[in-house]
Amino acid sequence: MSWNRYAKKPDTTQADIVKGLRDAGIQVWIIGKPCDLLCYYWSNRLREYRWQPLEAKTPHGKRDPKAVVDPRQKEQIEFIQRTGTPIVLTAQQALAALEAA
Repeated sequence: MSWNRYAKKPDTTQADIVKGLRDAGIQVWIIGKPCDLLCYYWSNRLREYRWQPLEAKTPHGKRDPKAVVDPRQKEQIEFIQRTGTPIVLTAQQALAALEAA
């Protein structure tokens, strides 16, 4: 059995989100844990450079409420809730989340 059996597969929207952010001049690191992205950008609202984590997700229909949540997903969900990390589906949502942060 391969050690990569449980390797994290990035959400399909992640590449477009990263490209859109970088095209806007934002520095982006793909960190994977505890969330997908770490951004460093200039906040016009606060007039300072800021760090902001983002979670990139692929839009899905309704999920089965009885589905088993992987322990790694549970940790990520708790991190996102505890820190208020924005969940984004598009580059436009990511830019809006950074603007609002």
